[in-house]
Amino acid sequence: MSMYIDLTKPKLKTKTLIYALKSIYGINLTRAKNVCKILGYDINMKINECRDQDLAKISSIINLHLKFLFSDELKKNIYDNIQKMRIIRSYRGIRHSYSMPVNGQRTRTNARTRRWR
Repeated sequence: MSMYIDLTKPKLKTKTLIYALKSIYGINLTRAKNVCKILGYDINMKINECRDQDLAKISSIINLHLKFLFSDELKKNIYDNIQKMRIIRSYRGIRHSYSMPVNGQRTRTNARTRRWR
């Protein structure tokens, strides 16, 4: 489950630590603040002020201590769950197969992006 987190991208250099962490798929603002609090870092610290050791600590905390999925693992998990629903032909799986709204939204009006045309 360990995965390398790359916070050295040029577009992240000017961001603060919590917003750089928030840009990772599956990490929201609360989780980003928790990571900063566990490590004792200031949430307003910029990424370009962090040393490589700090970035390695952040990566290890997210991978080892906080047991949640993020990034590619989370995307794969969501995709697998949808595929499982399609295979067992549950109501939600059928709705996913037909590209229809899944969570009970109306389709007579609205739902233009999920309906057939």
